Formats: sequence, C-alpha cells, structure tokens
Amino acid sequence: MTATQDVLFGLLALVGGTTIYYYAEGLTRFSEQLDAIGSKTRMEEVEPADWNVALTRFAGAVVAFVGLALVVGGLL
Repeated sequence: MTATQDVLFGLLALVGGTTIYYYAEGLTRFSEQLDAIGSKTRMEEVEPADWNVALTRFAGAVVAFVGLALVVGGLL
C-alpha cells in the first residue's frame, strides 16, 4: 500500500477502534440480546458479562493502536 492508503486506512481503524472501545458495553449488550433470541430469557433482562465487555474494550484498543501505527508510519 502507498503512504496515502496507509494513512487513510489508519484513520479509519483509529476511529473505529476508539468507537468500539467507547461503546463496548452497548455493543456487547446488543450481541447478548441477539444470542437471547429464541430463549425464554427476555431481551431486556440480558446483561453482558464483565469479561466480555473487557475483551471488547481490549479489541477496540488494539484496533485503535494499529490504526495509530499506520497513520504514524504513513506520515514518516
């Protein structure tokens, strides 16, 4: 990839990763609600596990870090 492509993809990954990190609890709650479809548990009663929220935050931080590395690498 060229430097311009690295910077653009890096910015996209940086924004996406920080969004995932910031909204981790809502994203995992939505995922658990999708998993609850078809079960007897009401979707409003579903709560995400703490480890799942932490794992989602970690994944968002990794994506944001890779995006930052691509931006810095593309600018240098």
